[in-house]
Formats: sequence, structure tokens, C-alpha cells
Amino acid sequence: MTMKKLLKDCLFIVFVVVVMFFISDQPSFSGTLKFVQLSDIHYSLIKEDTSYKLLSKTKPLLEDAINQINKEKNIKFVMITGDGIDRPKKESLYALTDDLNKLRYPWYYVLGNHDTTTDGYLTKKNFIKILKEKNPEFIFNSTYYTFKPQRGFRVIVLDGAKNQGISSHGILPAEELAWLDEILSQSKRDTVLIFIHFPLIPPYDSKNHEIINADEFKSILKKYDMPIGIFSGHYHATKITKRGNLLHVSSPTLAGYPNSFRIVEVKNERNKVIFKFEFKETNLKDLQAKTKILTFGGAIFYGKPKDRETTIVIEKK
Repeated sequence: MTMKKLLKDCLFIVFVVVVMFFISDQPSFSGTLKFVQLSDIHYSLIKEDTSYKLLSKTKPLLEDAINQINKEKNIKFVMITGDGIDRPKKESLYALTDDLNKLRYPWYYVLGNHDTTTDGYLTKKNFIKILKEKNPEFIFNSTYYTFKPQRGFRVIVLDGAKNQGISSHGILPAEELAWLDEILSQSKRDTVLIFIHFPLIPPYDSKNHEIINADEFKSILKKYDMPIGIFSGHYHATKITKRGNLLHVSSPTLAGYPNSFRIVEVKNERNKVIFKFEFKETNLKDLQAKTKILTFGGAIFYGKPKDRETTIVIEKK
């Protein structure tokens, strides 16, 4: 081997090593993540309806949603953003998980204010225990957790449900906020997707449904400038609000009007992130018509066209 060829080969090897290092040190700029947000199922075993929620029909409504989701392609996961069950009963949770296991995609869970109790069996600890028992994808030991569904994306699930007494308010304990800060500090190169039952930006005024320490939550988010989507339920309203690098997404209930869920596609590009929203209504139109009649202010829950089907771009800094 001549000295010239040896030098050429060495330069080529150095070039390959540098390129591989650069690639491995960068986030995925062309990755696309597609997921489903299914919120406020309020699954119930009762036989009669006593409110605007069709509790007696939550099983067929959920089965219809599952059938629609299973026909979709390239779904990475399904996230249940709280109040999967209407009352904290073990039997309801077992029945719900049996139906959710009919999904052909992995599913995860966010705690809502209807899900657990402090004076009965279905405490947060036992709720997580049942989820781990029934769902092989749920490997977490805490009610708040994180995972990376694919390169360039970070999922953060928060538990805003109060630990004491019955309340529609949300709250994030100090230790959970500190944990969130730490995870975000490790995710500056990612597009972050936060899932919490209680919206940080309420879709409408309701003083008894807000996050009590929302300002503390906001102060942590202000420290970071990467694109962050915050997905919630609780208010049963359809609303999307962009504020700087934060995208606040409130989603409707499956049990009441408009009996819908979201499919979200997030495309990670070099200089921007593109969020594309698809709004999926139940095929059980007789039930949807009934819930519409029972619901006061249905327009708020259905949202405007831009709150249902839209594309939003967040520039990277």
C-alpha cells in the first residue's frame, strides 16, 4: 500500500467517524410521531343515565372509538388523559382495561379527578397496581412518568389529581414539579409532549376546575424554549391555544357531546415542529344527537373549526 493511498484511507475513516458522531449527537429532524388522545371516557357499569353524560352507553362509545383507532395506520400510542372511569370502583377499572386491551396499539394513562379515592380501595397506589397487572406496556411505578416513544420526542405524563378529599381542582406537588424541571432540563433537544388531565390554560372559565398552583407550573415551563405540546381533558371542551413555544390542547369527553377524540401527528423538522390535528367523532350518531340535546352550551364543547382540525407550526430556537 502506497503512502498516498494510506493517507487517503485514513482521511476517509476520519470523515466517516466525524459524520457518525454528528448524526448521533443530533435529534431526529425528519421524524413523525402519530398518536391518539382519548379523554374523559367516564366508563361506567350503571344502567341508567342521570346527567348529560351517557354513562350507560360508555362501553359502546368506547368500543366504537377503539374500532376507529384500530383502522388507523402508524399510531405510536394511545394516551388516556384522565377520568377513564366515572367512579373510583375496582370493577369499573377492570372492565375499562379489558376494553382498552382491544386496541392494537400501546396505551398509557393519565390520572384524573374521577379515577381514584382516598377512603376506598382504588387509591392511586392500587390504581397503578391494576394498570401494571392489566397492561404490559405500563411498566411505571409512579402516577407521573416519562418515556421516549422514538428519537427526537419526549413524553411526560403528569399527575395533577389531588390526594386529599374530593375535588375538581388540580395541583402539582413540589416534588413532582422538581421532577418535571429535571426531565425538561434533559430534553432540550427534543420535542416535548406533556399529558395532564387538568389544562394549564383553561378553555373556559370555571374556578373550581383550575390547577391551584398553575403559576408554579408556568414558571418551570418558561425556563425552556423547545416546542412543547400540553394535552389535557377535564373541561370536556375542544380548544387549541398557541402561546410562544407552548401549544395548549384541550380535548372533549367521549361520554358526552361531542363524543369525540383526537388523532395528532407531530412532524419534527430541523427548524420547526408541525402539529397536525384530526378530530374523530363517534359513529354512533343517535347517541351523539342525544348528548347534544342534554348538553348546555354545546358549542363550547364542540369548539371552533380551528380547534378541531388544524395544522400549527412552532419554530425552533
